[in-house]
Amino acid sequence: MSSSLIGDRGLAIGLGLIVLGVILLLIVFAAGYKMYNEYQLATEITEQNAAVILGISAQVLINLLVKIAFLGIALAAGAIILGRGVDLVKKCPTEK
Repeated sequence: MSSSLIGDRGLAIGLGLIVLGVILLLIVFAAGYKMYNEYQLATEITEQNAAVILGISAQVLINLLVKIAFLGIALAAGAIILGRGVDLVKKCPTEK
């Protein structure tokens, strides 16, 4: 195999990783923005029992934390993929 073929393949893979990373970051941003715009705090609590109120509040908080965790994991994965793609493109030999 010639050196230019390996360089071309590495460049193509690097550019593919960059595109994949950017797409993943855009999806995470869009999902986070959509969740932000659609979120409404449930203020209607008909129970007067403190334990019920605390349980409902804990449920809402855990639900939000799970969503934030998944967005954070997807954001980290997108950033890592994007960074690896940029590193691969930087290391590809350039023909002059």
